[in-house]
Amino acid sequence: MGLILDNENIELYVKKRTKLFDQHSELTIVNIADQDDEETDGFVNFLFRIIDDAGKSVILKQARPYIRVFDEASLDVSRNKLEYETMRIRSNICHNYVPEIFHIDYENNAFIMEDCKDYRPLRFEMSKMKRFDDLAKQISEYMSKSNFYTSEYFLSSEDHKGLQAAFVNIEMRNIIENAAFIKDYVNVGTRRDDIHETIVEWIWQQEIVQLETLKSRDIFMKKGQCLVHGDLHTSNVLVSEDNIKIIDMEYTFMGPFSADMGYFLANFIFAYSALMMREDCSTSERSDYAKYILETIEETVDNYYKNFRLCWEKDAKEIYRKVPGYLENIEKDFLFESMGIMASAAICRVTGDFELTDLNCIDDPLKKNKARSLVMLICHQVFKEREKYGGIKDLIKTIVDTSKVFISINGF
Repeated sequence: MGLILDNENIELYVKKRTKLFDQHSELTIVNIADQDDEETDGFVNFLFRIIDDAGKSVILKQARPYIRVFDEASLDVSRNKLEYETMRIRSNICHNYVPEIFHIDYENNAFIMEDCKDYRPLRFEMSKMKRFDDLAKQISEYMSKSNFYTSEYFLSSEDHKGLQAAFVNIEMRNIIENAAFIKDYVNVGTRRDDIHETIVEWIWQQEIVQLETLKSRDIFMKKGQCLVHGDLHTSNVLVSEDNIKIIDMEYTFMGPFSADMGYFLANFIFAYSALMMREDCSTSERSDYAKYILETIEETVDNYYKNFRLCWEKDAKEIYRKVPGYLENIEKDFLFESMGIMASAAICRVTGDFELTDLNCIDDPLKKNKARSLVMLICHQVFKEREKYGGIKDLIKTIVDTSKVFISINGF
């Protein structure tokens, strides 16, 4: 494993290994996991904020051979190297959206990066009903360019195969391949209440859910088109007033174009369903923010297509670009697959044991379970209808129509 970095030895380590700080400056080391911050949402790694007496700060991230919150659960420390490598690649593609890395230490499975202290996790900002006008444009640019420029449509066949060989990432991708597609794969022993148990059992008894989650898992596992983030939920998207930063890329692997979009949109289903059950806002506030969520979903997918097409027209290999209908077929598959991954990830997350912090804006336990139910019903309907989807507006219609029926039946 090498050196275990902690509050006691990090100052010496940083001053000896890097030139980031003056040798005579006094450094403050903060273990981020020890902070009483309800917006800290990670389980796996060890993160430290290093601050000098002038206020300059960086983040040190170390991978250890176990999950931070479960000491007995082992993990391959090579995930740290892969995270660094994928951040380096993505920084060359869309540097505005990736934290800058200042130092890499392969021996001790650690790297030091930019402290995005002026950014907040999107998940919690959406719980506060905040809006970010450029979010859809920025996240779609990140996804589309990252996808295209790590695909074989742009790279040489040799370079693309090199990425496939380098980013196998067996242990980390195994977690997502199971946790996002298989019932009760993650079981931490949390006792779900009886109502939650009932709706969990109902959704997993539906044959279409059993079938479509496994079909989506098959695509997620076997379609190695591009270098994906692998865990692009809204706590891994940091937002400021005018920009985003994408973090926590240790689940990275070569997967389908649809992987990150599907996983990202699942979080918007959570946010929308939670909003429908909130009691701390007026009807008009709820309606306005619901409109914002749905518009962001639509604009994210539409802008993805727009950006991907621009990359395609500029840089795709002629063998692909000259064939009529080829790009359109990629887009059709992308929508169908994204919807399946979205619905699978959302159902598994909302039926699992881990707390779904998107629902913490709801105080009433009954309404919290209603929000869970709404997530499941929307995703159940997506599985039934996605074959007929011609565009992202069809998903919006599914969300709105399912919500109207659900709210009408439940008398809200």
